[in-house]
Amino acid sequence: MHAGTNVKLALRVSLPDGIHVQSDKPRDPMLIATRLTVEPTAGISTSEIVYPPATDFAQKGQTTPLAVFDQQFVVGIAVAVAGDAAPGVVQLPVRLRYQACDATTCYAPARQDATFALRVVPQQTALTRVEPALFSRLHFQQ
Repeated sequence: MHAGTNVKLALRVSLPDGIHVQSDKPRDPMLIATRLTVEPTAGISTSEIVYPPATDFAQKGQTTPLAVFDQQFVVGIAVAVAGDAAPGVVQLPVRLRYQACDATTCYAPARQDATFALRVVPQQTALTRVEPALFSRLHFQQ
């Protein structure tokens, strides 16, 4: 990435068979929403976090379907790179907080930490888009 540009990132989430997580907007206020937070990092500012559309899941014993993210989903992150960012690698820590469920039970909330290693390169360095099809499924406002 170049200094002074906007960049879109994608966090792929894979869950075990038979497990889903609550969406970012669960219908039941007692359930824990899936939330991605980005740690403040010098030279990087987060402008948007995009979640996939939720899927309805009819859980045994519930009258209203749960709004969930299935076994495989992607969360998008739009960041801006400071214009004075020096060439090199910038570590961008993120944390995913979620509540996993199976067909009959919702479990205690949990979290998973990850880090994006973002490489700032000189302006004259050509860039290549990675996995454009993946990003075409994310609906960023920008």
